[in-house]
Amino acid sequence: MVDIKSKEGLLKITKIIFFSIHLLTLNFGIFSKYTFARRIVSPCLIFLSIIASVISIAEFIVEKDVLMIFFGMVAVIGFSNLLTKLSSICFNEDEIESLFKWIEDFYLNDSEPILAKVKEKSLTKVLFLLKAFLKFYISSLILGLCCANLLYNIHDIRLLKIPYLPKTSNMNLQTGFYCSCILLYGAPVMCFGCMGIMFIGILKFFNECIALMEDDSLNDDTADGFILLLHKMHCKIYMKFRIYENIFSFSVFFEITLNSGIIIMVLVLIRLYPSNAICYIFFVTVTSQLVIYCLFGDFFFSETDNIPINLYLTKWYDMNRKDKRVLLLMLMMSSRPFGLKAAGMYDINIVLFVKIMKLTFTYCAILYTFL
Repeated sequence: MVDIKSKEGLLKITKIIFFSIHLLTLNFGIFSKYTFARRIVSPCLIFLSIIASVISIAEFIVEKDVLMIFFGMVAVIGFSNLLTKLSSICFNEDEIESLFKWIEDFYLNDSEPILAKVKEKSLTKVLFLLKAFLKFYISSLILGLCCANLLYNIHDIRLLKIPYLPKTSNMNLQTGFYCSCILLYGAPVMCFGCMGIMFIGILKFFNECIALMEDDSLNDDTADGFILLLHKMHCKIYMKFRIYENIFSFSVFFEITLNSGIIIMVLVLIRLYPSNAICYIFFVTVTSQLVIYCLFGDFFFSETDNIPINLYLTKWYDMNRKDKRVLLLMLMMSSRPFGLKAAGMYDINIVLFVKIMKLTFTYCAILYTFL
């Protein structure tokens, strides 16, 4: 049975995530009635920011300010990236909440006593990783945005300009909007990251459950139904993971593509203006995002790769005919490891990250020769 402390920790984290999603989609009070209208408010706000940044770029082109043109282009790509993230959260709000509720039920359901100890250990590890991820991510996000705002004010960089407003008011408005990006940007990544950690924990738990088939303490009655229990769990995990992948696959694809463009521009800026600290903040922030996505994808594939191996290493030759058939079905299902795919086509893993970094440095060198 899962201890009360772990149970409260899991419920607390999911409540924080639900609160941030509801705040992002305005799912509270009288706004809850207008489902479509409230869901497009945040994406529309970012879309207006993209338009404002494009107008600023046009002014910088007239002024022939190369640094500000690059900053404007980075802002447009960054806001476009944010728009895809927000859209995936806002228009899949119900699916995301149902997935988190399924994960809660998965860990807190004590209907199978044989899995209780393994489940408790798995939940403890997952909670530790979740807390570490949230602490690191939220603190680094706040620090990065505060540093960027500070440097923007010091260097008088104005990308969001509203006509007929004084310079000071424009800077204050820009600072306030970028501070609000802590929620606008943080909530989608928090949903992706926390759900990803939970799914990795569930896959590890499933592999540990397969190892229980070698446990001699299982009596004959329990052992007979145990393989069928694992098969049902395998099907459920696969189905829920597909929902998770469908929600985030296109937003991850656009993020990887757009972040690659940002990295190329930032690398060119670093070559042109090596003393500008904002460029280094951009580079570290964007690169860390790519690392997070690729690491999650790598963990997914490595865990699903282990499923057929662990199944084959069981004493399948001692099973009865019925259990062998179930085991064969599980082997067929797990013969193709599943994991994160960008737009359902490209495997997201560390190999992809290395390829992206090679590509960005190559294009940076080519662009720099023409400047």
